[in-house]
Amino acid sequence: MADNTLDTQLEQLTEPANTPGIPDHAATPYTPVFNDTVRTVIYVVTLVASVIGLGFMSFGSPEIGGFISTAAGIIAAGFGVAYNPVRMAGK
Repeated sequence: MADNTLDTQLEQLTEPANTPGIPDHAATPYTPVFNDTVRTVIYVVTLVASVIGLGFMSFGSPEIGGFISTAAGIIAAGFGVAYNPVRMAGK
């Protein structure tokens, strides 16, 4: 009977796959396309646009406010801008 404990399964999963002819791929850290300055400027601009969009949604035209907020989010995501305090722990 095969040893089917969690420890054995974990060892099997963490062992490198020994496939002949296929090089093992090492994980490389993520390198952003845009530098910190560009991402910071985009973050601030899209943050201001989101607040303006919220103002339009609350006090003006909800359709225009929704468009501004959505466009700001899409632009921020396109530039790879994300505020995450956990990612700042290493800096």
